[in-house]
Amino acid sequence: MAAMPRPADSPSADEMNETMAEVRQLITDLRDAAQDGRELARRYSEILQNVVDEYCVEFEQRAASALAKLESNR
Repeated sequence: MAAMPRPADSPSADEMNETMAEVRQLITDLRDAAQDGRELARRYSEILQNVVDEYCVEFEQRAASALAKLESNR
């Protein structure tokens, strides 16, 4: 029994395998990029949190000092 000829515009098995390999690689690259993006976002979040904490401590100390001065001038 002879194999049926494929239409001229149909991709060959090699082309399909190559395309599937490219798609798999793209998915892998996208997953890696997403993971890298999440890690970068976490690092920036930690840095921002530390900066905010530092400002809060500084302003709390300044506010306490200002309140103490106000109280002593009464």
